[in-house]
Amino acid sequence: MFANIPHPAADEIIDLMARSSKDERPCKVDLTVGVYKDSNDNTLLMKAVKEADQLLANAGRNKSYVGSKGDLEYVQLLQDLVFANQSVNGYVSGIQTAGGSGGLRAILDLIKIANPDAKIWVSDPTYANHIPTIIAAGLAYEEYPFIDHKTMTLDEQGMFNTLEQLGENDVVLLHGSCHNPSGLRLTSQHWQQIAQLSKSTHFLPLIDTAYQGFADGLNEDAAGLLTIANTVERLALCVSCSKNFGVYSDRVGAAYILSPAQEEADKAQSQLAIMSKTTYWVPPSNGAEIVKTILKTPELRKMWSDELAQINVKIKGIRKKLCAAFRQHSGDNYFDYILSQEGMFAMLPATEEQMESLRVDYAVYGLNNGRINLASIPEQDIDYLVTSVLAVTRAVE
Repeated sequence: MFANIPHPAADEIIDLMARSSKDERPCKVDLTVGVYKDSNDNTLLMKAVKEADQLLANAGRNKSYVGSKGDLEYVQLLQDLVFANQSVNGYVSGIQTAGGSGGLRAILDLIKIANPDAKIWVSDPTYANHIPTIIAAGLAYEEYPFIDHKTMTLDEQGMFNTLEQLGENDVVLLHGSCHNPSGLRLTSQHWQQIAQLSKSTHFLPLIDTAYQGFADGLNEDAAGLLTIANTVERLALCVSCSKNFGVYSDRVGAAYILSPAQEEADKAQSQLAIMSKTTYWVPPSNGAEIVKTILKTPELRKMWSDELAQINVKIKGIRKKLCAAFRQHSGDNYFDYILSQEGMFAMLPATEEQMESLRVDYAVYGLNNGRINLASIPEQDIDYLVTSVLAVTRAVE
């Protein structure tokens, strides 16, 4: 039965992680996977997560199934967090999902039921799993301009020229903050323009929030979502807790729908739950219980938010040091674009061939599109990283 199945396309990140793990050169710098690491190159286990996990273990909770909608107390607490504890126009309903990607798939399946002719518009570039998930859901997609590859800044004109042409059969996938892979920032004015375009042309905003707290702060990073939610009648939102709680392997997420009527919101929630049921029956509970415990326990919530703020400060500090090193070693300020970005990621102005040269000749591992994870850069390796990048990218300066 399985003899003639095709080989699947390679997963770039997984393949590069495996390749890097076999590279024993002492100068190696691995910036591939999007996790936050401490100064000892270990993936960080946040103190609040560790304490919440211990509290739950001591409580002797059982491992029974949650319902197909998940833990609805967790769903509400996470909703309050992502909307910065502010009410919005309309009715929000949601379910717990297996990570943010599980939430995205559930929403795409719902869109497929609501409008099989819908087209999903993603930024160029976008998160590596967006397009495969859209294809798997049986929906069409197109790309809207997002980055100017010469300046590595936002292609504002190209983006808005495209969004102005969309209509009610279109869905625009937006990153809530800290765009992956580019790190480019949408200003409050950009969010207002997008919201007004959605209202006038009737495209559906689909917002993927995976890095709340990694830009300007937990409440501040919700500003774009709130602008959209208070302008349009409908939006879809998928949320991941992997990064800001550091619960990567626990697969903690949610999917929400904003609707103008309670009945519509309730139907959307029920459909999301039923469709998720055919994929994983019920969502995993351990990580969601940890997040719920942190959000409802004042001491743990403060511990968590303080630690997240410290992570934010560290990443911004790495951006500053990286740019200073680029100025020192290049003699110009071209790479200062990194300072205007936000979150864990930045993109190098490098081709696939140049990124491969970095791996082969310098043991520096980033993705083919130039994405590097700033949160994985050991400070003592910044100068080596910069001189390596300059050695292979001089042709694009």
